[in-house]
Amino acid sequence: MPRRPPKEWFYYVVGELEKVKGITDPKAVAGWLWYHWMKPETKKAILRGERLDPDAIIKVRKGLIQKPKVLEHKDYKADGLIRVLRLEKQILFPEFALYPPSSPAVEESLADAGFVEEEPDKWVLRTNKFSIFVYF
Repeated sequence: MPRRPPKEWFYYVVGELEKVKGITDPKAVAGWLWYHWMKPETKKAILRGERLDPDAIIKVRKGLIQKPKVLEHKDYKADGLIRVLRLEKQILFPEFALYPPSSPAVEESLADAGFVEEEPDKWVLRTNKFSIFVYF
């Protein structure tokens, strides 16, 4: 398999990439696609002249995350601390503790975020990298 892509494919892809906002060097992107991203079967099809369209090669990622628009927000000031635990094998493990005023909106948002109410007025989110405690 030749190391270089066919000229007609390369310049077609460069022309299409020039239309994409935010790409500063379309030739470098086209070269990267050929060397690092494309499967050998796709390269062979291009070399045989079967496919030229970059849309068949590049899957456009649109609409993966549909985040709702923020209508309003309210800040809740809180005191807090960070405790760093030293575990076996010299692993550092941070724990974050927050002490906000009690609010139904905060408790509801904690529940939606995956926090668990372990005790009355104690919400916890535990991961393998850190823990977050919220005390009311």
